[in-house]
Amino acid sequence: GSHPAAFLFALAQHRCSMTGHEEPEDPFEWEVRDSSTPFWQHAAAGSCAGVMEHVSMFPLDTVKTHMQASPVRISASEATRQVLQVQGARGMMRGAAVIGAGCVPAHAGFFGSYELAVERYGGAEDSNRPMRMAACGGIATTVHDSILTPYDVVKQRLQLGRHSGAWDCAMSMWRLEGFRGFYRSLPVALATNVPYNGIVVACNDALRRKLNVDEKMNSPNGILAAAPWHFLCAGVGGAVAGALTTPMDVIKTRLQTRVPGPAGCASGGILGCAASIARTQGMRGLFRGLVPRVLIATPSAAVSWGTYETVRSALGEFSSSWSMEDRIPMVIARPLFH
Repeated sequence: GSHPAAFLFALAQHRCSMTGHEEPEDPFEWEVRDSSTPFWQHAAAGSCAGVMEHVSMFPLDTVKTHMQASPVRISASEATRQVLQVQGARGMMRGAAVIGAGCVPAHAGFFGSYELAVERYGGAEDSNRPMRMAACGGIATTVHDSILTPYDVVKQRLQLGRHSGAWDCAMSMWRLEGFRGFYRSLPVALATNVPYNGIVVACNDALRRKLNVDEKMNSPNGILAAAPWHFLCAGVGGAVAGALTTPMDVIKTRLQTRVPGPAGCASGGILGCAASIARTQGMRGLFRGLVPRVLIATPSAAVSWGTYETVRSALGEFSSSWSMEDRIPMVIARPLFH
């Protein structure tokens, strides 16, 4: 038989594990990580975040792509009307399945590598912290873009109404451009997204400290009370980053879609494309699509990071609960004292 002390001992162990720290664990905390969290939890949470971010913002992304790829200046309403007239309502979501499939491994890689980078380089609180956090975001972005860029190229061409489907687009690119065609825009994608995600992470970190978001965790229902502030801080970071990196995003779109004509960057790399746009459209051409990009970046950052932190926290809590429920009966069944 089992000794009654066995059950009490198991509960005491669980209690100590929950209260043995000086401060309560913040499941939304971005800088302080539990290194024992399995990689699959980061990967699963990151994949959910990626799908939520890209699919929810896809219609706006379609409008932005049409605005940036057009050889002449068009407004967001004109781009929307153009898509609806030529492709119908389904055209607003054309290519969503492609980016949905790509963002699962890409975001798993992003958040997994981000966690490793923060654990290694996050470090103490000092004047260099914003740069270190931005660097962590940049490392994660390099992994993310290396996976997602081919999907993004196919997605944008489908958004513009080209090809009968994703397979037709991929095969056509392979025949005409080879493997290089899928990664031609990777340098400009990194030049756009590394500073973008670096700014998002650094702004979010600074805002959370300025607004004392972590202190809200000590209030009743602290996790729920602090969650909206996490979404807000990430959203503001996304808006700032989206606006500042719009010129590189315009160049990336032009290189990926290769619109014919002198304004379409039919030849040349990043500098050649930027010079072509500035020469034919002026500096305003480099900020085409600014409004939809900011409208996309703001909720995207909030949804992506908010979903990631929420799902990661839920998986961690479920895993802990399951382990405890499984562990206590084992202790009860085996006498502690003989």
